[in-house]
Amino acid sequence: MDYPDLPINPTEVFDIVGIRKDGAIDTVVVCHGPLDNSATTLRHLDLKIRNYLREIATDTFAQQCGSGPVRIFVSCNHAVSAEAEQLINDLANEAAQQRVLLLLGDPVA
Repeated sequence: MDYPDLPINPTEVFDIVGIRKDGAIDTVVVCHGPLDNSATTLRHLDLKIRNYLREIATDTFAQQCGSGPVRIFVSCNHAVSAEAEQLINDLANEAAQQRVLLLLGDPVA
């Protein structure tokens, strides 16, 4: 289901996946608006990141992208509420258990 007013793209798809020359894999959650503290935004952000983590753990992902280390960047050039930042930090702890690095920021400067 698509939610055009949300600051993130549909939760069911990767926004960006890039395979680096060193074999590492960078994925990006692209924000096109502020990550506010509304329940809807936080729920969809949580779902989007959890879907990334679930997909990264699949054999299909490894076959398509390789088995190098994976990073997920939540790329947001807009305001990020304290609640959204805390959610990302909490999910980063879960991601680390999967050996995935989850960061708020851009993959390139």
